[in-house]
Amino acid sequence: MTFKNIFLTGFMGCGKTSVGQVLAQQLGWSFVDLDQIIVAEAGRSIKEIFADQGEPYFRELESKMLEQVAARAGQVVSTGGGVVIAPANRANMHGNGCIVNLTASVETIAQRVSGDSERPLLADDASVLKIRTMLEVREQFYADADIRIDTTGKDVAAVAKEVLDYSKGSL
Repeated sequence: MTFKNIFLTGFMGCGKTSVGQVLAQQLGWSFVDLDQIIVAEAGRSIKEIFADQGEPYFRELESKMLEQVAARAGQVVSTGGGVVIAPANRANMHGNGCIVNLTASVETIAQRVSGDSERPLLADDASVLKIRTMLEVREQFYADADIRIDTTGKDVAAVAKEVLDYSKGSL
């Protein structure tokens, strides 16, 4: 099997953007941040989209942008943490590449996202309890990946190497 793209999934603060940028550079591929594509399309921040039109509208836009991005090849795509919830999004990513789910301990995530006011789903409550609850709800969707890598206590280069080692022969 040959991978057209690599899709990085995972909860906020698991390293999708950092790892994705390093991977893309190492592969000579494009790096695509799906959230940035959504912001450019909507002409406003994700926080503003959530506030003005709500999460269902955001998820619809997210799916539309993912479909456009996934149609291309030679990309490392950093997805939003909730993109995996929709079965059509998971099928789209599976059909157009390799899904790499990045994980981290709840405590690590809480530390990484603390003080970040641009994350609408954690704006009111970025506690360990809230993060744990959200992770439990999403676990079945995150598990539908080709490989899962725990980023807790690892640097970006080490995580990128794990992805490359897994993908060897398929790129």
